[in-house]
Amino acid sequence: MTPAQGGARAAAPARGQGHGPVIAVVPLRGGAAGKTRLSAELDPQERSRLVAVLARHVLGALLAGRVSRVLVVTADPGFAAEVVGPDGRVEVVAQPVDRPGLNEAVAVGQERALAAGAARVLVVHADLPLLAADDVRALLAPAAPVVIAPDRLGTGTNALVLAGTVSGFRFRFGPGSREAHEREARRLGVVPGVVLRPGTATDLDTVADWAELPDAVRAGLRTAVGGG
Repeated sequence: MTPAQGGARAAAPARGQGHGPVIAVVPLRGGAAGKTRLSAELDPQERSRLVAVLARHVLGALLAGRVSRVLVVTADPGFAAEVVGPDGRVEVVAQPVDRPGLNEAVAVGQERALAAGAARVLVVHADLPLLAADDVRALLAPAAPVVIAPDRLGTGTNALVLAGTVSGFRFRFGPGSREAHEREARRLGVVPGVVLRPGTATDLDTVADWAELPDAVRAGLRTAVGGG
């Protein structure tokens, strides 16, 4: 399934390998601010539509893959509400102005998820064009309290699973985040699990990422965002 085709919807809430409810956290930037490194390929309107198309695809994959609820954390709730649409399983969470940045957005989502009774919190970036329900299930399969899914270069983090029993984990998204998150897990006495799959490793931030996409996916995205 490509982003242009949309995401599947879950038949029923899933509980993730018997470990209790899984709530996903998806940080989402506003459309106007997103994907500026793709300006050589897409104009501002196309980039805004791309953010929306990718986010909808990720949400569909999550809801089809053992996730009962999704929290979309954003500093642009209006844009996020348009992206999400009327789906009761997805909640838009406004990021507090005094807690800016990606890591704080994720922390806000984790706090909300744990307060809602999540046994595990799955953090996923909103720009994974190959993500499928099987990838989500693979992320939730390991028994490790911390599970990391690196990007295609092996240095960043595209997804992260934290058991509700993990306390004091500090999010380190940014350059070198895979190593930083592994250090963070070990600081807490946890040996992290690692999931390596094309669907979790393939993000879309740069022109190089764009070039690495399968031809059919790239063509589908161009059509979906109006790029011809």
